[in-house]
Amino acid sequence: MVDLDDLYKWFDENRESIIADHLNESVLLKDNSVIGYYNDTETALNAAEEKGYIVGEFLVQHCVTEEDEMALFLNYNQAVCFGN
Repeated sequence: MVDLDDLYKWFDENRESIIADHLNESVLLKDNSVIGYYNDTETALNAAEEKGYIVGEFLVQHCVTEEDEMALFLNYNQAVCFGN
């Protein structure tokens, strides 16, 4: 089975070229390759299912810059903390 940490690391190392011209779309990744770009995560997940991919062998990633991803992460964590 694919190591999703390694797949994410590959995405992060190649982020600029992967997200170029696709900001705010969702990208379907498998085997260190871009499978396709989709308008949203749900559509990307449906495409993975149609291709017969099983959970754990692919990654759907939001096409955002590293800075924007960190801001989203921090905002999410703050919301979770305030919700306690």
